[in-house]
Amino acid sequence: GRSSGILHMDNSASGPATPIISITPYVGKWTIQGRLTVKGNMRFYKNQKGEGRLFNIDLMDSTGDIRGTFFNDDADKWYSSLEDNKVYRVQGGTVKPANKQYNQTRSEWEITFGRDTTFEPLDEKAAPKVSYQFVKIDQVEQLEVNSIIDILGIVQHADPLSEITVKSGANAGNKISKRDVTIVDQSGKSIRLTLWDEAKDKVNESDNSAPVIAIKNCKVGDFQGKNVSTTRSSMVQVNPDMPDAHQLRGWYDFQGKNAAFTSVGGGGGGGMRDPRKTISQIKGENLGHGDKPDYFTMRGWVSFIKKDGTWCYAANPKNKKKVIENGDAWLDESTGEILASCERRYILGAVASDHTGSHWVSAFNDQGIKIMGGRSADEVFEINHSEGESSFNGLFQENNFKPYVFKLRAKSETWQDESRVKVVVQDITPLNFKDGSAELLNLIRAYNP
Repeated sequence: GRSSGILHMDNSASGPATPIISITPYVGKWTIQGRLTVKGNMRFYKNQKGEGRLFNIDLMDSTGDIRGTFFNDDADKWYSSLEDNKVYRVQGGTVKPANKQYNQTRSEWEITFGRDTTFEPLDEKAAPKVSYQFVKIDQVEQLEVNSIIDILGIVQHADPLSEITVKSGANAGNKISKRDVTIVDQSGKSIRLTLWDEAKDKVNESDNSAPVIAIKNCKVGDFQGKNVSTTRSSMVQVNPDMPDAHQLRGWYDFQGKNAAFTSVGGGGGGGMRDPRKTISQIKGENLGHGDKPDYFTMRGWVSFIKKDGTWCYAANPKNKKKVIENGDAWLDESTGEILASCERRYILGAVASDHTGSHWVSAFNDQGIKIMGGRSADEVFEINHSEGESSFNGLFQENNFKPYVFKLRAKSETWQDESRVKVVVQDITPLNFKDGSAELLNLIRAYNP
């Protein structure tokens, strides 16, 4: 039978390697010493020549990256042997022009591996140093859609994982997970970054350390404004040990964390550093009247919390959907499940105020708990029934006029032929007077350079 092609482990990686950037069809024998950054799934195809199977890999060294493909018997031989993120010394294959419709590496060429190909596993000490050509966030606005770039930023805000349904292609109908994060840099701009595949687990929404993230080979998009996203060819590092990352970390810790950033995407999500606005600017700048919502931050206080009418709802603790009383139990009409107990969740109406005016805002459960001094809706409901209306009213009164930094979402809605701007609290944090003072000092310095 055919040999496996994998030789002994070589920790020395002796002999000269060919830089990936130098590999062309006109180079005779070549040797790549690089990291396998992407290993695709085995795929099956059918064309005029018959049926077959294939899988792709991406190899990266300090000069660039290149795509390689295995077909049929070679695909069978190598698929179980090669591993993501391992370092190999590679020889043998046919170099041809890259098909850029499917190949998002930076090389103009790609390799078809064959019978004479060998992969030699190397120790991590032989790993090539990855080189980056970082693009500042403010420069992304001028780049063409689908450009492949390297980017470095501070993760200011990470959304929880979300799912989308694939609409076309071999995976049509499947659900895949992603995570949207907002990153910033010294350019004073923020941008939405979408992390796919394993990259989505590199950060999470509960990490408040504002980590540095470096991405090699991310793609520029323009859905709801310019944005960037990882691809199958991306390499993602969090808090990498490199001079550019250390410089960015130092800048953010001593200056950037108190700065106000504007979004390259024009709106979009983003952490607590979306553009700072006042209440009067909601109306004065027609916030919320565009095709997409406006996100912004505001420094102010909650001046009134509505306690009559509906301030909470009864929910299924598992799926958070509304339940209705059913005798001594609760019915979830969406599932037909009968529950012994429910969880009450906030749907607060409140008035947010600053020195320019006031505006009604809506706050759902997580933000409602913060507004109500850390008490859950179940706790407040129980106090109302056990201690009476006076204690209940006092809970709402005692949480008025506390200073916060709000992250708000504004979008115009039409109700009974009347258009109004609905403002929803996305996040709310107690005002840090030290940070607030530092922000004002930065603004003063900006006007008096």
